[in-house]
Amino acid sequence: MSAKTYAEPKQGCCIATLENCSACSEKNQCCVLKEQLAFYNRLGISQIEDDIDTNSLTSIKHLWQDSTRSKRFDPSWNYSEDNTRAYTHPIHPYPAMMIPQVAGRLIDMFAKPKAVVLDPFCGSGSVLLEAFIRGYDSYGIDINPLSLLISKVKTTPINYIQLQNRLEDILEKASIAKKINNPDFFNIDYWFKSRVVSKLASLREAIDSIRDKKIKYFFKVVFSFTVRASSNTRNSEFKLYRIDDDKLLNFNPDVIEIFKKRAIQNINAMAKLWNQFKKNGTQVNILNEDTRYRTSVKDSTVDIVVTSPPYGDSRTTVAYGQFSRLSLQWLGFNGDALDTDNRSLGGRLDVHNLHLGYLSPNLRYALDLISMIDKKRARDVMAFYVDLNKCFAELSRVVKKGGFLCMVVGNRTVKGIKLPTDEIVADFGEYTGFKHIETIIRKIPNKRMPSKNSPTNKVGELGATMTEEYIVIMEKIK
Repeated sequence: MSAKTYAEPKQGCCIATLENCSACSEKNQCCVLKEQLAFYNRLGISQIEDDIDTNSLTSIKHLWQDSTRSKRFDPSWNYSEDNTRAYTHPIHPYPAMMIPQVAGRLIDMFAKPKAVVLDPFCGSGSVLLEAFIRGYDSYGIDINPLSLLISKVKTTPINYIQLQNRLEDILEKASIAKKINNPDFFNIDYWFKSRVVSKLASLREAIDSIRDKKIKYFFKVVFSFTVRASSNTRNSEFKLYRIDDDKLLNFNPDVIEIFKKRAIQNINAMAKLWNQFKKNGTQVNILNEDTRYRTSVKDSTVDIVVTSPPYGDSRTTVAYGQFSRLSLQWLGFNGDALDTDNRSLGGRLDVHNLHLGYLSPNLRYALDLISMIDKKRARDVMAFYVDLNKCFAELSRVVKKGGFLCMVVGNRTVKGIKLPTDEIVADFGEYTGFKHIETIIRKIPNKRMPSKNSPTNKVGELGATMTEEYIVIMEKIK
């Protein structure tokens, strides 16, 4: 299970950011600058515009050595047969959801009394719900409006009797609705049959008439599920692909019945949360913010971070934006709210901060190998990890000294090169004031991730997804 990492250069070197290099008097003798230039030249990127003779620079040459970080496989973390649908966990599907047992176990291991929990990539709110039922205040951060909506509803106990009564009202209003104004967003006729559009529009109008925001948001989550289930998309995939024409002819979803059935399931789930936690005074703070930048979380207020960041850029791994798009359009969102994939980690290459990727020797070597095969894909990978490293600076700011960072990651493969993400995030953590404690390896149940993905975005061209996750545990020491 041992991973590989670079041996450190023997020379003592400056690790200043690249924009300082041009003015440095020692640049012609600087071994770091030489290695950086060769590295970026291989990627087809240069941040330094001066007259240094790049042809004379040496390429990156470091020897591999076994990682000294503690790493072990522990099958007790697999939870392949455990119930992952307790309380409100199953109210809405979402890509790459964290296993509740993993989140809960990490919180149990490291959260002290009155601890504050943070998930900076909260997704569907699994970590937040596990913190809530244990009585810990929490923060959940995400840029996807659908994620924020699901997380809010999932962690807000609502009187299920009121929900049952309101469901009857919604169904009645939708059944007698006339002259409903159908929405008109791009390609709506491609993704929905006309009869489906009319039924969805009547449901949406009935839900929008609800005054109680908690109840309205609850049924918006049910509505979002109904949108996806009644659309012309292949619901077995996260990305938007239309059902084959021959199957589409016989596809006639009963929109009202889908909504009713899902609403009853979600009300039953909410009843369990309400009965046990209706008097819970725990605070769940849902923030529509971006962890790459300074958030509203105050300095040194978080005791434990439990999170699972995206596995890679949205174009080639999990497309959260594509998964959410149709629901968000029906919910009235537009503009940047629909551009989640481009706004997510790795959506765009930040050419002014490439040095953040260089801080991990493991990443540098992997990128060097990928770039020999495909420079564009190497840049895509670089873009993701540069953005991920920005998040570490923010996490270092908000986590208390002695607090813990637990990050569940997957080691995906690009162009046949396996990216050691567990080692890369440990590199990033150690650079920003965290100490690596251990890495636990667990198997991923197939039901949580598709067995195949589309790494090239070409229809029909599939690759196997990851079969293991790495739980990287670090402690804040500075």
